[in-house]
Amino acid sequence: MSLVQRVLYTVSNYPGGYRILYDILYDGKSPDQSEESFNRCLRSTLSRMKSKGLLKKPKNKWTITREGAEFLELRNSGIRKFFPKKKGRRTPKERNTIIIFDIPEKVKNYRDWLRSELIGFGFEQIQKSVWFGPKLPKEFIEYLDEINLLKYVRFFHANESDLI
Repeated sequence: MSLVQRVLYTVSNYPGGYRILYDILYDGKSPDQSEESFNRCLRSTLSRMKSKGLLKKPKNKWTITREGAEFLELRNSGIRKFFPKKKGRRTPKERNTIIIFDIPEKVKNYRDWLRSELIGFGFEQIQKSVWFGPKLPKEFIEYLDEINLLKYVRFFHANESDLI
């Protein structure tokens, strides 16, 4: 997923200031990218996205514009959304599911969609394609099977105390 798409997904789910965006996005940075270079890259990307009309920044809070939402929608047209956009992070009461996925490049729009949905369900990224969070709804897993993604996804049951 490009940085532009990651920024749009993040801002659409968690509108806020630069620090919030940085904290969420820096987790998925490239291992060879320093914090300083990521900071410069993110600031310049946000500036370009604002000038192109994809983002706006009223009262020091980044929000997605209608054009930004349309850009995301075009990238994911035909993919069902399970979790509604929300204003703040959801903290699930019981987190006991580890999800590992390896979705091929030819269907990367589904990979981007899956990451977005996992964030919506309250999952936390442990590594690029390893996530920890609450139990997923049966309908969501059935949809993964329906769109032929289930074969690329593995689910494990664990407690937070099981993580080292």
